Amino acid sequence: MRGLTSLIVEAENAVRAGRVKLYVFKPSGRRRWIVVGRHGEYLVLPDAGYCSCHDFFFRVMSGEKPACYHLLAVKLARERRRYQLIEEDDRWHDTLMSEWLGRRKPEAREEGEQ
Repeated sequence: MRGLTSLIVEAENAVRAGRVKLYVFKPSGRRRWIVVGRHGEYLVLPDAGYCSCHDFFFRVMSGEKPACYHLLAVKLARERRRYQLIEEDDRWHDTLMSEWLGRRKPEAREEGEQ
């Protein structure tokens, strides 16, 4: 039970700290959930029960844990409507997805470019 309690506490902390983000890409309307964790930003697909973090890959997939705290944070943030809504142009979708999935380093965007 202690493991689940610590997951809930970490998820609550992430929501309270404003570390849950919903990116909505325009004009396509694609939506991507991101949680800022200890070691970076993680892509969370809540309907698929997926997170791009190492904890998910090593502990959730093996059955050692029921979920990572990033998944729980998105669930709580959705229920409470407490997340950062970020609207982004579709042209940034592939670049951001590559960053979130760890395939490339973050690109610096020009000041004022969104």
